[in-house]
Amino acid sequence: MSKGTDFNRVQLDKGVTNRLRNLKADTKLSRNYLCRIGLCYSLREPRPPSPGEYDANGQEFNRYLLLGDHDPLYIALVQERLISEDKDPENDFYEEFVAHINRGVEQISGRVRDLTDLYEMMPGELKKEETD
Repeated sequence: MSKGTDFNRVQLDKGVTNRLRNLKADTKLSRNYLCRIGLCYSLREPRPPSPGEYDANGQEFNRYLLLGDHDPLYIALVQERLISEDKDPENDFYEEFVAHINRGVEQISGRVRDLTDLYEMMPGELKKEETD
């Protein structure tokens, strides 16, 4: 039975949990923020993630602590992505949501050594304009 959007806990992949631990040490950002960044980073990628690539043997998060005050926004972003991929935004939600977090954390972990690397990964239009 699918969890849809009615869930309180999020269970990550064991390997991703290890990567998150390293990212936290490198950036000093909380795991919640790193997961949010990973989710958004994954949503930018055109190809869908593969939920079957990830286990559920890693860290468990409380959904509302993980997503914070912007929980409805993150949920809507993933639902919109599922609709664009002709997937069911309710039945496919939880597995795809967790797969996006797992994939995103994996992707950023290979590219981030400190906070400046995160800044460099940001789209140009989000960066503060530099003045001469």
